[in-house]
Amino acid sequence: MKILTVEETQAVLKENHLDQVRAVGLARKEASEALFYAWHAHPTHQILFARKGTTQVEGEAGRHLLPAGHALWIPAQMRHRTMIRNLDGVSLFLAPEEVETGCRSIRAFPVSPLIQEMLFYALRWSEGVGDREPLTKSFLQTLVLLLQEAIQAAGQQDFVLPKARHPSLQRGMDAALLDPGAASLAMVMREAGMSERSFRRYFDKETGMNWQQWITQARLFHAATSLAQGESVTRVAAESGYASQSAFAKAFARLLGCSPARFRSQSG
Repeated sequence: MKILTVEETQAVLKENHLDQVRAVGLARKEASEALFYAWHAHPTHQILFARKGTTQVEGEAGRHLLPAGHALWIPAQMRHRTMIRNLDGVSLFLAPEEVETGCRSIRAFPVSPLIQEMLFYALRWSEGVGDREPLTKSFLQTLVLLLQEAIQAAGQQDFVLPKARHPSLQRGMDAALLDPGAASLAMVMREAGMSERSFRRYFDKETGMNWQQWITQARLFHAATSLAQGESVTRVAAESGYASQSAFAKAFARLLGCSPARFRSQSG
């Protein structure tokens, strides 16, 4: 995976005309190679859609998983960093005055086949859509209305892994994310330098989850990334800390809405 610095990330934004609002909207094919963009923000709203592959976007509230067939809404000026792996996807960047979703945070939502086709069709306007192109702008306005409806209908999704503001707590959580399948409460408390009572109190308060809920979701995020890279379901289940493949499949389907095998085939 190529990890971009802040300067390199800013250079990519400038090269693709994303450092300022230059048009009503523009579409961009996302790189298929494994890339990790540094923390950044752009003055436009972004719709990041994944037809295949897997992507994680980290915002101030936590890490967001983007499964195949879904898109992420990233509001303008929202600081985030993005990890892309083998992605077949597209991003649509929209001037803030063109969209009103009522959503001020990063949100994942399912994308209908119609919207998928329209997103890829919009790639012909990679240089942007101006006000003087009525037919093109009409297409974009229709797409925006469909996207607004999809975002509002989705509500809150479970494809987010919350972060903590408490530095000691976040240090322990970061240690757990290095190998979620092997992470234990005792190890995380040791890394955080906190007693079990303090850890549980702060953890529940800052993440809105208890430890078991959070580490289960972290393991499933890790599993989704591994499956999208083509690893076998049996191996991923074991690496994710599950003693049985059936228990893994049940937990995975509860979060992602499909079996691990189906997710693997859809993402590859």
